[in-house]
Amino acid sequence: MTRFALYSFVFSCDDDASLVVTTTVTLSPSVFVRGTTETHSCPVQSVILPPKPLLLCSSISSTISLTISCRGIQNPTFPAFSPDGMLLLLLPLSSSLPSLLSAAAAAAADNNDGNDDDNGNNNKSMPSGEKAGNVGFWIPRHEMVKLMVEEIEEHNKRGLGGRITLCTGQECVSVVPRTNTDGESVTVVVTTKDASSSQENTNEYNANLVIGADGMNSKVRQCLHYAPPGTWSSNCVKSTKFQPKTYTSPASYLRIKVLQLPPQFEIPDADGKPPLKTFSEDIYAIRSVNTGPRTFLSLGLLPMKDNDAVRPTNIITRPDHGIWKITNGKSMREYFQQAFPRFNFQEGGLISNQEWDRFAKAEGTRFPPCQYSPGLAVWDTSGRSGVALVGDSIHAFSPDIGQGVNAGLMDVVCLDRALSGLDDVESGGKEVGDAATDKTNKQTTTLEANLERYQKQHAPEIAALIRLARFGAPYQYKQPHRADRALRLVWTANVAMRLLLNKVSFGVIQPPCIILSQNEDLTFREVMRRADRTTALLKTIVLAGLTLWAKRRFGLALFRALP
Repeated sequence: MTRFALYSFVFSCDDDASLVVTTTVTLSPSVFVRGTTETHSCPVQSVILPPKPLLLCSSISSTISLTISCRGIQNPTFPAFSPDGMLLLLLPLSSSLPSLLSAAAAAAADNNDGNDDDNGNNNKSMPSGEKAGNVGFWIPRHEMVKLMVEEIEEHNKRGLGGRITLCTGQECVSVVPRTNTDGESVTVVVTTKDASSSQENTNEYNANLVIGADGMNSKVRQCLHYAPPGTWSSNCVKSTKFQPKTYTSPASYLRIKVLQLPPQFEIPDADGKPPLKTFSEDIYAIRSVNTGPRTFLSLGLLPMKDNDAVRPTNIITRPDHGIWKITNGKSMREYFQQAFPRFNFQEGGLISNQEWDRFAKAEGTRFPPCQYSPGLAVWDTSGRSGVALVGDSIHAFSPDIGQGVNAGLMDVVCLDRALSGLDDVESGGKEVGDAATDKTNKQTTTLEANLERYQKQHAPEIAALIRLARFGAPYQYKQPHRADRALRLVWTANVAMRLLLNKVSFGVIQPPCIILSQNEDLTFREVMRRADRTTALLKTIVLAGLTLWAKRRFGLALFRALP
């Protein structure tokens, strides 16, 4: 589930040399905001407070440290930012938009003591004790990319150091360590080429640390996999560990493409009843009259913030569905009119002919298999340079558990902690180093030790994530094959049984893993541990029942005869 927060910061000092910090709301296609005002005596370096409410403060000359909640981590600290300008965060915030907007309005209207600041603004802090629910909105991928590019430009304008150079159309060719001319310092050299040109012109980039975040078909990961022996330190994981482990789930290889419906379109109801007007913040699933294995269709619409934007409608099917054989708009329109007879899909109706043509010719995409890379990081023999992988380069799966972006952000947080010499974090904010297997919890300082920490502590989390993706909710797309329907009933019965046992046992027996994954205080490892304990209990009960039945049916002689 992708959630965006865009904050602006306003700073001023009153006559008593106190700092007034106000956060205001800037709306974009999908926004989670928290408006607050706090007054602190100067000088104030930075104050880290729990994310409910979110409080930001800093001296005018210093930077801000922002603390929010993230999966399994109570108070992760993200990089510091200047007070001026905008800050883009791709973070899973747990907040309700209406309550946040009202809180932001209250923060912008009143002050703690009701006095105006030097700018004539009267502000008041947000009331404490507010409990907000979870709300999620989806935005198109191109909007997400656009926001990220805009933030890169803002970062470079602020001149905070570490200028970001955005290279497009580049394909990674090699990633190798190299000893520099001084004979002592070692860097990682990344060689790229123009992916859209047949020419072999290459570019080289040098860095002490390279982060591979280049997708499920990561070229950086492939370079590590095919690296000759001795390229990296012998203390690293073997190069074979960078060959992804791949598993097929019921949602793997489903095909998807998107049909654009007009904003606020109406869903026709039965004869004599008024149509249902749609709103962007609501979820819709519209089923076709066709129910066959290769004819069933479902129109899936996810919530968006902009009520005046077109509604991307997901069409997800098995690869052998009939719509993939239709390549012209007229035939596609007729097919949908037959499948959804209440809609006006006739020529000049709800959808234009141009959109039908585009949709018919679109190839769409396929859901990937569930895969992960056991190898996450390497370093050179000196231990002063290395490579780390994050995001889809180490894990990829279909979107049915809604954890794709969250998992990538989790990688970034865990890598940041490792590079800071800190342990990964388990459920409830407990550090891995506090476990019985590692009582020392020593903070490391060298790049080699930090990358080794990232490899050892985060790899099990990735493996648990892929298990969750395989078994969490793979049948939510209502795959229409007869085998799919039978297995969906089995999966539904399993989920229902676990929910029932969870209720009657007053929480002793854990709910299914897809429900556990919604608990932001649990890591993926803890989610699967709890689900596995329930599975082991159910297996024990079934085995005991079969044993008792066999004992009564065949008598004790059978069991005495067994070795």
